[in-house]
Amino acid sequence: MHRFNVDTALHLCLYLCLSLCLLFVSGCPRPNEHNAKEDLTHYLDKARLWAATEAQINTAIASVRKDQFVHDDFVATTLKPAVGIARDYVQELENYRPQTPSLYNVHQEYIEAWRAHYFALASVVDAVEKKDYIQLAKANSDLLEAQRSVSDALADLARLMREAGIQPETLSDQPPAPPQEGFEVSPS
Repeated sequence: MHRFNVDTALHLCLYLCLSLCLLFVSGCPRPNEHNAKEDLTHYLDKARLWAATEAQINTAIASVRKDQFVHDDFVATTLKPAVGIARDYVQELENYRPQTPSLYNVHQEYIEAWRAHYFALASVVDAVEKKDYIQLAKANSDLLEAQRSVSDALADLARLMREAGIQPETLSDQPPAPPQEGFEVSPS
């Protein structure tokens, strides 16, 4: 007959506890298995808050584009605040961490597009202050490219939304299309 001793009972109890812990842990969702729909919904809620900041920056850009960069003082005074807003906005975007890998990648793309906005805006201001119209033309081209990059990131976000079964907002809630290139930078 097999004798049951205290050591055997302790080992059996420890084995059962470990087995139950492993079973419990394996049933818990892992961070990388985070619900994509929930993550996207939270992201879209955050993006609605970001829209006001983006509108400030885009309004400043639209104003100087309407002026066609003709009046250097106007361009500098209009875009200088937008440079600071864009810098702070990039930092705010960097502080947000989506949980799902696919949304994280789109968000990184979005951060890079807004970082490009920031650098292009700063370059535009620097160019008009130095009256360097070659630099201004390049900075404007960089700004247009940054705006296309934002559009690309938004298209990728829309694709993720479709894949998750989230309906897009109405057209009035969508960000405006990037401005067209049909203008020239004129020295004042």
